Amino acid sequence: MKIDCDHARKVEIAVEFPISILCKYNGPDNLDVTLDDNITYLINEALRKAGAYVKNKAMKTYYSAENEEILSYQLTLIVQPPGVNLHCIVDDLTQENFHQGLCIKMQSQHHGFRMVYPQSAIRSRVKLS
Repeated sequence: MKIDCDHARKVEIAVEFPISILCKYNGPDNLDVTLDDNITYLINEALRKAGAYVKNKAMKTYYSAENEEILSYQLTLIVQPPGVNLHCIVDDLTQENFHQGLCIKMQSQHHGFRMVYPQSAIRSRVKLS
């Protein structure tokens, strides 16, 4: 989940959660509080502290292949050398106990979004040049 770069680069990521899990934190009536005051705040702060600039943000929902509604927080980042480690998002959400159901995807050049967390046994390292 480490993104290395030699010069400033645009990187597209999506931080996703099943809506059903998000509703368990503070109830379905307080989903906006869970997102605004907790989840998105923690994600944005983690990226800021890691040195990534958030250029654009969008919140979308879609249904997974299992017909589960997924909230996708899509971000366009500007990453400066030497890069950024997206694990900062995982660390900050875990520290505040908002990590259940977390999935992080990154836009690949040719294949749409690919999952980088939860990661497989193979270490995930991306080199941007």
